[in-house]
Formats: sequence, structure tokens, C-alpha cells
Amino acid sequence: MAAAALLHLPAATWVGLSALFVALVDRGGPYRYRASTMGAMTLLGAVVGLSAALHLPPWANVAITLLWVTACGFARSYGDTPGLMGVVLANYFVVSLAIPAKDLSDALLRSGLFLVGGAWAMFLALSLWPLFPYRPARMAIARCYDALADHAEEVSRWPLEGLPPFAAEVLPEAPPWQARVRQLIEQSRTVLASTRMGRAGESGRGEHLLVLLEGADAMLVTLVALTEMLEVAPTEPRFHAARAEVQRALAELAADLRRVRLALKQGTEVSDRPGWSAERVMRALEALDTGGDVPAHVRAGYHYIHTLLDRLRDYAHATVDVAARLEGGAPVPETLSLPTRPADEAPRQPPWEPLRENLNVRSVIFRHALRMGCVAAAAMALVEALNLNHGYWVIITITVVLQPYAGLTFQRSLQRIAGTLLGAALAAGLVALVRDPSIILLAIVVLFAVAMSVQPLSLSAFQVLLTPALVLLAELQTGDWELAGVRIVNTVLGGLIALAGTRLLWPSPEHLRLPDQVAIALRADRDYLMAVASSPSDAEPSVRAARRKMALALLSAEASLQRLMGEWRGPARELEPVMALLVYARRFTSAVTTLAASRGEPAAPRELSGVVRFAGGVLEELAAAVEQQRRPAPMPAPVPVGGADPLVRTHVERLLRQLTVLHSAAERIPPLSPR
Repeated sequence: MAAAALLHLPAATWVGLSALFVALVDRGGPYRYRASTMGAMTLLGAVVGLSAALHLPPWANVAITLLWVTACGFARSYGDTPGLMGVVLANYFVVSLAIPAKDLSDALLRSGLFLVGGAWAMFLALSLWPLFPYRPARMAIARCYDALADHAEEVSRWPLEGLPPFAAEVLPEAPPWQARVRQLIEQSRTVLASTRMGRAGESGRGEHLLVLLEGADAMLVTLVALTEMLEVAPTEPRFHAARAEVQRALAELAADLRRVRLALKQGTEVSDRPGWSAERVMRALEALDTGGDVPAHVRAGYHYIHTLLDRLRDYAHATVDVAARLEGGAPVPETLSLPTRPADEAPRQPPWEPLRENLNVRSVIFRHALRMGCVAAAAMALVEALNLNHGYWVIITITVVLQPYAGLTFQRSLQRIAGTLLGAALAAGLVALVRDPSIILLAIVVLFAVAMSVQPLSLSAFQVLLTPALVLLAELQTGDWELAGVRIVNTVLGGLIALAGTRLLWPSPEHLRLPDQVAIALRADRDYLMAVASSPSDAEPSVRAARRKMALALLSAEASLQRLMGEWRGPARELEPVMALLVYARRFTSAVTTLAASRGEPAAPRELSGVVRFAGGVLEELAAAVEQQRRPAPMPAPVPVGGADPLVRTHVERLLRQLTVLHSAAERIPPLSPR
């Protein structure tokens, strides 16, 4: 943009515009993925730029807008980043139609300038690509260890007299800690798999990172079990010494996890052997047990806690050992107390599979793409009929604010309209104070930089800062210093049209999807329990695959509840049973994980078939009742807990208690009717 202004080359402004568009689709992650995304955007943008040579009649502009914007909306089938690329390409197409080229040679020049701008953006963003190919994966895995350390540190500070309040844990705005860690692990798995693509068989840094990622997964499971055991452990003063030793060990574990995190983020050298152990827990318990008055279930529980701490120490030793070898390149030890393969590897889908899966009227993405195309075409017809000044801003607003979910569309519309009002006022103020192109160009650079920096923190602030940047950019190109008001009118019009389209065209309110998502989560809980009962160890591939499937199903159900809360217009108390159901579905999962972590121990249960049949039947009935929005059948009498092992009784009784609360929450769920 500076070169275009200084050299008086108006056509060169397309270089700056294309560089902006290509930079917008760079969402971070592995360098290979970033390069392919930005490269695809550069090539596709150059092709789309040729549409500037079409010079179609108004009715043809409406028809081609319908087809192109619908196709761009369907790009969401491949994920969030392709979906964003579709929105950007739709916007560039609309701009190309609104600002046509003089002839084909002019359109070809514009496409060539788009290639230059895209290459410039890629050079700036990826110039360090050959030097740090694994940096995004290292940062992602470091966040996993940071979250694990946070939880271990938090538990180490629990009061000895009882549990801290768990109010924050049950609020949907603050998902439980294991959900946050699971999200980070899944994100890291995606980043690492993408980074290692094409590096099969390597024995270097990628293998070290894979081991550290699986170590984080293994520690998550063990920490869940340990937290559950501490929740039910007695809190009488005579047990304080044993609890204090457990919490001291967890504080030491947190310190080890922080060292692994520093090694990943900063390349800090770490020692290869943690200096803590769980033996002091056993000594405290033995000192307490000299009188022989410790109940059997308490003794068994603390023995199990000791076993879990021992396991965590082994995991910490292994991860610190691997982290110590990360910078030097020493090979991963042949014998590790950690799994070295992912829980399950999803087969790579052929490129047409997402299209096939979503090419039906039941697909949310299909309905969203068709809605976006129809609303954009209607807006194009209105712009053509009224000959609106800078009418393409109406359509750009529509493509940006329209989301697959009604609640998100309403929220985005309000944010964009409010942001445009404030931002346009800011632009008008700047124009009133100064019209020197060099100063305005500097203001554009600053506004764009700050807007992109705050985007992850606040979409409203992003809109406020982006609007004056775009208005000033357009004013700098056209010399029209009265565009702020035009921008306001067109944005408000686009937001209103988007809201009307969401309401009238194939509405898909979240209350219709939530029951299915909750039912899937309940059945995944059932499958996880069955996998645990039929496997000798929680490290078995079937158990790990079922656990991951369950975790992802719960995350999807919780996300659906969040969207419903954005749409809900009824009394808030009607959603409380659904919140409770998901909270206790996760609590039930934690109880199953605690049971899974005990498999293979001397005190592990040998026969769980009766409990599994009972719990599986209850979970299936709850899933069917939620799907059909009816009251579940009364809960049958729980099966007796067989065997004399006190640890078995502790695990199963807690599992059945969570199941009872789950059933009670399902009984209170009202029909989720539209508002």
C-alpha cells in the first residue's frame, strides 16, 4: 500500500488487499499446514480475481452470487480454516463483481498482483519455516503440561479439612479441568500429526514429541483417578498427615511438569530424574495404622492412592527423561513406562468424503451454505435495484455474520453492527483531523496490527478497530472522504438481512440438536464402561479408544449446550437439569476412569458383569429418553456389589451414586421447546 501511494500506482493497491486476504486465513499451527492454506488462498484468489472481467447484467450477478457463495459456505465441511477461506473468497468475489476490470488484460493484471501479494504475505509469515518446523507442536504440547501442572498444584493446596467449593466446576462457562486438558491434547494431536506428515519413520524430534504427548494423555487419566480418590478420602484430623503427604507429592509433580513445559517452550535443559516419591504416604498411613483402627476401605483407598502416585512418578520420570533429550537429539529410551502410540489413529479420508457426508438436507453445514448463498443473492438483488454506494459491504457483512447456528449469528450481528458504529465514528474523526495520505496509511497499519492482535481476546474490539482500517483503506483508494456513514448504513442493512435469513430460511435451532448430542455422550459413557470391564488394563487400545471417543462426545454435547444458552429465551431454570446432566455425565466418566486405572492391581475387581449390565441398561434408557424428550423409566434397584474387596466397593458405589444423580437430572429435563 505504501508503494502504491508513493509511486502513484493505484493498481498496486490490489497487492496490499490480496496480502491482507491471505494473511487472514493464516490461523497458526504447523508450518506445512500454514503454507498449504496460504498457498491455496493465493492461487484461488488469483482465479477468483478473473471474475472482475465478467461485466454481467444484474440478474446474472445475482445468479452467480448464489452459486459461488453457496459453494464457499460448503467449504466449512473441511473444518474451520477452510470455512474461513470460503468466507474470504466469497468476499473477494463480491468485491471483484462490484469493482470490475476494464477488460480481460486488466483482470489478468489484477490476478497477477494478487499472486504477488499472496507471495509477499507468505514470505513474511513463513520465512522461518525451515528453522523451526516443530515449534507449533512444541507449543501445543507445552500447554498440555501447563494445564496438568495447574491442576496438580490446585489439588496440592486443597484444605486438609475438606474439599474446596466446586461451584466453578459445574458452570458451563468454566468446563471441568479434564475437559480443558482433553481439548488441549486433541489439538496437540492434530498439530503433531500434521507436522510429522511426510516424515514417517523418523527417530528424531517428532518421536520425542509423540512420547511427551502420550505421556500427557496417560497422566491425565491417572490424575483424574487420584482426584476422585482424594474427593472421597476421609478428612478427619487423624488422616491429615497422610493427606498432607499426598498433596506434597502432587506439588512436586507440578514442579516436574513445569520443567517439561519449559523444555518444550524455551529449550531449557532439565535434569533427568525427579527427586520425590510416594513412600512418605505409606509411612504416614503405617504410623496411623499402628492401633489397627483404620477402616479397611480407607486403608485400601490410601494403598490405591499410593499406587497412583507411584505411577505418576514413573510417568514424570519418563517425560523428564525424554524432555532432557529433546534438544540434544539423543534417541528415546527403548524401555519407557509410557505408551508411545496414539490411542487411535483416524484413517485419512478421501477428499470427497466430507462433501458426501454433508450433501444432504439434514446436514447443518449444507443448510448453512444454502442459506448463505440465498441471503447473499437476495442482498445482491437489493444492491443492484437500489444502486447502493459501496453495496458490496452489505454482502460482506452477511457472509461474515452468518453462522450455522442462530445464536452465534445473532451475537455476531450485534458485535459487527456495534463495532461498525464505533469504528466508523473513529474513522470519521480521523478524517476530520487529517487527510494526509501518509499519516492515514500509518493509521491503517496500526489499526490492522492492533485489530489482529486482539481478535483472539475480543471479537467486539476486533470489529471496532477493523472497521476504521477498512474505511480508511477504501477512502485512500477512492478519495471519497464521506464513506464512514455509508459503511454504517450498509453494515446495519447487512446485519438485519442476515438475521432475517437465519429466521426464515431453514432455521436449525440448537434445542433440536442438543438431545441427540447428549444421547451420544451417554452412550459413549456406556461403551467406555464396557471397554473398561472387558480389559485387564487402562492402557489397552480398546479402553483408550473408548475413553477418547467419550471425551469428544462430552465436549460436543457441552458445546451444543453453550450454543443453546445463546439462543434460549425461556426461564434459565429450565436449562439447569441439562447442565446437571452433563456435569454428572462427566463425573460418571471420572468414576469409570478411576475404576479403569485400578485394573491389574491386586485389589482390582475381577467380576463386573452385573454392574456393567445394570449401568449399561440405565444409560441406554436415559439416552433414549433424552432423544425422545420423555421422562425416563424409574431406575431399578441397584445390583448388590459383589466381593469383599473394599476398593471394589468404593469404586462401584461411587459409580452407582453418580448414575443415580444422572437419572435424577434426566427426570427433571423439560421438553426443550422453541422460544
